[in-house]
Amino acid sequence: MLSSVPQRKTQWKSKKTVQVTRSYPIFPSLNVGEEVRGLLPVDGEPNPGVGLGVEEGLLCQMVHSPEFNLFPDSVVFESNFVQVKKGRNWIDIYKASNTMAVGVTSSVPCLPLPNILLMASVKWHQGQSQTWNRPSKAPNIILKRILPLKFVELQVCDRLQRILRLRTVTEKIYYLRLHPDHPETVFRFWIRLVQILQKGLSITTKDPRILVTHCLVPKNSCSPSGDSNLVQKKPQASQPSESLMQLMAKGESEALSQIFADLHQPRQLRERYSQ
Repeated sequence: MLSSVPQRKTQWKSKKTVQVTRSYPIFPSLNVGEEVRGLLPVDGEPNPGVGLGVEEGLLCQMVHSPEFNLFPDSVVFESNFVQVKKGRNWIDIYKASNTMAVGVTSSVPCLPLPNILLMASVKWHQGQSQTWNRPSKAPNIILKRILPLKFVELQVCDRLQRILRLRTVTEKIYYLRLHPDHPETVFRFWIRLVQILQKGLSITTKDPRILVTHCLVPKNSCSPSGDSNLVQKKPQASQPSESLMQLMAKGESEALSQIFADLHQPRQLRERYSQ
């Protein structure tokens, strides 16, 4: 049945370009002791994840928009990067007005690990502030990659320069430097995510009655001894489907919720800034 409410029109730059019209994260300054302020309140408190630019960011807004409508029940952990190349010193590949938004999410929210990588190029308008503090004009965003994480190798390349190395199954290599407007806390979250993807977590869901039939990390990473006890379990025929639907509605994966749990502890976050 057709709805009587007219749908909102969204301007397109090209077939793969979406102009995001929602508000953008406020990146906090690096002044010691300053409170992190976000756009979306949680239980009356500011959302530090939004303030740090890792929640409800450009990628999340784009993939959850009506134009894409991808992974609507899954959270997106994301940050903004500058693509660089190796040399005597790290060199920016593109102009300052071009950045890369990179994030991870889950195709099904109940998965214990994120299994999707998202990459989008962001072109900011000339003279637009790179602090991204509620810009008057929305940047142009083009979704470049949607890749299964099992076909991606993510490593910490240079901790001091805050650079990640991303290699795809086609041997395409990206060197991504975390945008300078992101505080050091954000890079520590990426280090934690890399460790989770390499070593894995308990291959269990939030509902112990649900059996996961595959491992989302390489076999040699499932256990230190190389014995993969977590691979290929046959699902039971009597497995209830209702619990799976309830679990999917929660909209989080175990790995991402561990990272976001730290974000929603304002006291601990302020202690980190005061150190």
